Amino acid sequence: MEGNQEFYHNFERYENEGLKSFILHASEYISGKRTVPVSKPNVLPGMKEITFTLSDILLKQIVKQTPNLKKPYQVAMKYGLRGHTNGGINGIFFQDKESTLGPQTSKLISSNEKRIQEDLDVPLEDLDSLRHIKVVWHEPSGKRIVGVYNMSNERVFLLDFANY
Repeated sequence: MEGNQEFYHNFERYENEGLKSFILHASEYISGKRTVPVSKPNVLPGMKEITFTLSDILLKQIVKQTPNLKKPYQVAMKYGLRGHTNGGINGIFFQDKESTLGPQTSKLISSNEKRIQEDLDVPLEDLDSLRHIKVVWHEPSGKRIVGVYNMSNERVFLLDFANY
């Protein structure tokens, strides 16, 4: 990590450079040379400013330039956290309590507890207080990226893909 200046991967940088600097940062993180990359998406009027990080599983996929990650990352950066979904729009949304994504998200939480605690600055006993979220983009198959949101510090941790 010596000699590297850390910064947010913000929406403006993404618009200018695409995924280039994020992929480089993720690659250096995976090899132990940098801290985890943190993204700071666009803030739409009336929405909250958040930051988000990706699990090691998603970071490894983005480094391999897996095509199925480009669009959800773009949507997360462009629209940020939008709250409750009313259908037909893209961004990061709260999962409905009755969502079939909930059990898949819970399973992913248990396999990522340590990173969630570190990235969201939340004690193990408070993991249940995190809101389940999903990244929505035009994907008719029902595939979503799921994660958790710490409302007390406006941080999101994206876990992995799940399906309705």
